[in-house]
Amino acid sequence: MKKAILILSTLAIVSCKTDNNSSTNNIEGEKNTIENTENSEKTESGKSLPKFATLKEMLEDSGDFNEEVGTLKYLSLDENKLHIQVSKPILENDLESVKNEIVKRDIVYVAFQTFAQTDINELTITSIPDSSDNPKKYFEKYKQTVKIDREKAKIILKKYLESEDFSILYEEQNEMWLPSKNFSVLKFEKLNEVYSEMTEK
Repeated sequence: MKKAILILSTLAIVSCKTDNNSSTNNIEGEKNTIENTENSEKTESGKSLPKFATLKEMLEDSGDFNEEVGTLKYLSLDENKLHIQVSKPILENDLESVKNEIVKRDIVYVAFQTFAQTDINELTITSIPDSSDNPKKYFEKYKQTVKIDREKAKIILKKYLESEDFSILYEEQNEMWLPSKNFSVLKFEKLNEVYSEMTEK
């Protein structure tokens, strides 16, 4: 009888140890799965798109427009009334449609660049082309001004690129952040549609 009790006790202890080991293994397994998922997410996402505290910092970093040359003017740096003017050269014998597209493209580019690389919620952009021979000679005839906020831009982004994440407009190449193919959809393929929606009241 004592022998039988001893055998049963031994089996019970072994069984408990097995259960404990099994629980420990399950916890470790779950922990490893979580860690692997986190590492996978970090690897897939890579570095995040750089953000700038101000519009001025962003524009100085990109170097697309320049104050000294006259292709960039800060008409208002008041946070509640941000307003800039940008210019790109046109040729006088360019087609009218080409001249107008250059103006629209600059507005679309600066607006979405701003929402991707800063936390600014609203700004006004004036685009006025200049002469390829003289950057300080402006063509008032083609001048356009658009006021745009982040929410409207997000709706446009969602419509044409099925995302509300502005960072998809950039990609990292050789440690530099450059406009991606997604940005080209807004600036070229769907330029007129995007610009039209930006200017809707």
